[in-house]
Amino acid sequence: MSTKKNNIPGKKQGKNKPNYAGFFKTRNFLLTAIMAVIIVVIVVLAVLNPFFAPPAKITSGKYYKVSQGDLLSNGSSAVYFLSWIGCPIGATDSWALYYGINSTTNISSHVELHTADPADIYSNSTTGQPGLLFKGNFTFTASGHKSTFYPLYMYNETMSGTVGNKPINESLVSYGLSLINSTYPAKVAAMFNKYSSDITFKGHLTTTILITGPHGTYIFNAFMYAPWRSAWKWVCVSWPLES
Repeated sequence: MSTKKNNIPGKKQGKNKPNYAGFFKTRNFLLTAIMAVIIVVIVVLAVLNPFFAPPAKITSGKYYKVSQGDLLSNGSSAVYFLSWIGCPIGATDSWALYYGINSTTNISSHVELHTADPADIYSNSTTGQPGLLFKGNFTFTASGHKSTFYPLYMYNETMSGTVGNKPINESLVSYGLSLINSTYPAKVAAMFNKYSSDITFKGHLTTTILITGPHGTYIFNAFMYAPWRSAWKWVCVSWPLES
C-alpha cells in the first residue's frame, strides 16, 4: 500500500519533542482512516431521512445524527473540532482527520506536531500521546463538496488554564461552553450545549467532532481509533446510516 507523503510542519521552537518522521510510514491504519473519514463526509451529505428524530442524549464512540438540516443555514458544509491542547483523544483523532482531509487537499501548512499531556489517564505516560495541533480554520474539498474545518482548543496542555495559560476563574465546563458560544455560530454552539453533559468527563468538556451540511448534522465524541492496540486498528467503522 502506498501513501502520499507531505511535509508536516516542524515542532514549536524551544520545545524538545521526539521526531515522528517514521510515524507516517509505520501505521497500517492509514488507508482505513482515509476511506472512513471520506465515507463519513459522503454519508453526511447524502443521507436524508424524513422520519428523523434527534437523540435525547449521546454516548461516546458512536456517530449520531442530531439534525436534519444545515446548522449554518446557508447550504455550506463544515467540520467543528472541539478539543484541548493536551488531550490524548484529540491527539489520536488528529491523525485520522489529517490523513482523511489531506488525501483530498494539502493541509500540511495548517498543522504542527505536538504531544498530549503524559499525565492524562488515556495518554502515553512516558512521552505523551503523539498528535497534531490544527493551527486555524481552513477549507478543503472532498468528493466535489467544499467544507471548512473549524478547530477550537479550550484548555492548555495540563488543563490548568486557557490556551494562553491564563487562569480560569470558573468551572472548566462553564468556561468551555462560554468559549464555544463566543466562537461558533449560534446553532452550532447550541448543539454543543445541548449535549454538554454527554461530552463531559471528570469536570471538563472532551474532544468532540460535529459535521454539518445541507442534508444533516452529525456529532461524535471520543476516540476514532484505539492508540494502545497493536497496529492502531480503526475501531469506529459503524457509520450512522440508521435514523
